[in-house]
Amino acid sequence: MKIEITKMDVKAIDERGALHYFSTDRSGEFLLVYRNKGSISGQHYHKGGSANKNPEDMLLVQGSLILQWKEIEGFKNDRVDDAELESGEVEVIAPARVLIPAGIWHQVTAQTDIVFIELNSLADGSEDTYRL
Repeated sequence: MKIEITKMDVKAIDERGALHYFSTDRSGEFLLVYRNKGSISGQHYHKGGSANKNPEDMLLVQGSLILQWKEIEGFKNDRVDDAELESGEVEVIAPARVLIPAGIWHQVTAQTDIVFIELNSLADGSEDTYRL
């Protein structure tokens, strides 16, 4: 299980600004989220019951954040036992895409005002969100 963070590809840059692109096979309702500097979001994990939360797919459009994460005991993984549960913390700077697999507790702390898009609906989240 790994969180995947990738910079979003640049298509063009000119005097007006930059154009980035991404592709997705998801459709339906998505979330456009604004968070204030210093705010904390997440503090949960997903079991994978909702296809749009496995993995959770987030596009950080503006700002920077700190993503803290830890593996949840008992989820299927490549390890022999849960004694090797991993955790970590990483800075994410826009524009970037973050993929968070099921079974990973995660928390986002906004270092600046941030804007991100979650490629899922509120219903996807409410049906597959668990707190420790």
